[in-house]
Amino acid sequence: MSTPFRMGVTGHRDLGDEVTAAFVAAQCKTILQKVLAEHGEVVALSALAEGADTLFAEAALELGVPLETVTPFERYVEDFEGQARERYEQLLAQTRVEHRLPHAERSNEAYLAVGLWVVDHCDLLVAIWNGQPAAGKGGTGDVVDYARQVGRPYIHIHTVERTVTHS
Repeated sequence: MSTPFRMGVTGHRDLGDEVTAAFVAAQCKTILQKVLAEHGEVVALSALAEGADTLFAEAALELGVPLETVTPFERYVEDFEGQARERYEQLLAQTRVEHRLPHAERSNEAYLAVGLWVVDHCDLLVAIWNGQPAAGKGGTGDVVDYARQVGRPYIHIHTVERTVTHS
């Protein structure tokens, strides 16, 4: 049995507007389709945070790609409210495997740890990012910097320019 190709995601919670969110969703689907065509067996890794992580997970499930999630801290569900919580719980219910990190509380360290975990466990990272340094420790910019340091290939879906580049 072959090992599946693992695609991870990192990205912003706030994508700015509906046009950008639609662009990101379409690009996630296109990228997943290309990788499926190249590798056949693919697994998607996501922390299921609002915004980028959720759009990537939804695109994967729509294409029949198994979803594995990573939970950064206990009571992570409390990070979500209203419709976002419902969406999170629906995606979590469709998860093949849930990985849990040992952090007890919500913190920048827990968010950084989840981003590093995704990079360490994927073959290709999809970075849904504005190209700027992280606004706080553990932000998307920090995760992309780490991917660069360890030589992990990534695809950058630029949320401001609405472009896609491969690194």
